[in-house]
Amino acid sequence: MVKEMAMKIRLLEKRVGQVKELEQKVAAQGRIIEYLMDQVTKCELTSCRKVESDADIIQKNMTALHSGKTIIGPKSGFNRGREIRTGEVPENVAFTAYLDHTLSGLANGMIIRIPSILLNDGNAYNVHTGIFTVPVDGTYLFTFSIVHFNMNQLVAKLVVDNVGMVDAVADSDGREHQSSNTAILRLQNGQSVWLEAADVEDGTLFSLANERYCTFSGVLLY
Repeated sequence: MVKEMAMKIRLLEKRVGQVKELEQKVAAQGRIIEYLMDQVTKCELTSCRKVESDADIIQKNMTALHSGKTIIGPKSGFNRGREIRTGEVPENVAFTAYLDHTLSGLANGMIIRIPSILLNDGNAYNVHTGIFTVPVDGTYLFTFSIVHFNMNQLVAKLVVDNVGMVDAVADSDGREHQSSNTAILRLQNGQSVWLEAADVEDGTLFSLANERYCTFSGVLLY
């Protein structure tokens, strides 16, 4: 009887171990899927900007043909977006988003999605993707803050079109640790700005609905 119970206990322990192993595999696969979705989102943004730019050039060329004006090609420089998209510029551009829950499972290259809004003038910040799309050429101020809670460090990067601008590092050592950074950037219409996790495996951001420690803000200065 005792031997039988002992065998059942060992069998249960083995099954519990197998369940935990499966849970870890599922969690790892979930992080991989989220990472891949982030990469797809970035690729789609880059492709969409290229398509929009080419379409604008074609439209201007068609207009030029009908009016007898000189044919134009791709432009570079700070005013390209404003020249192409006149009439679509919002008067005010500003946003502040905050994280209303603890976000875990962050890995290198993942977009840090901050879904809750305090302000979104111009509707340029997407709460579903965590990405701000520049609606008009100009000089912008961005600031962000994170609270990391885990036995390692987490770096949050302010990224523009897959290029890191400034970083903030929170080294928690098992306790909440807050870090922030600010940047003033000259940007063009259609560029994308987001926060991205780096130098971390299974990172955790600590924030609550009524204690908003993790935030992301931006405003058009001029």
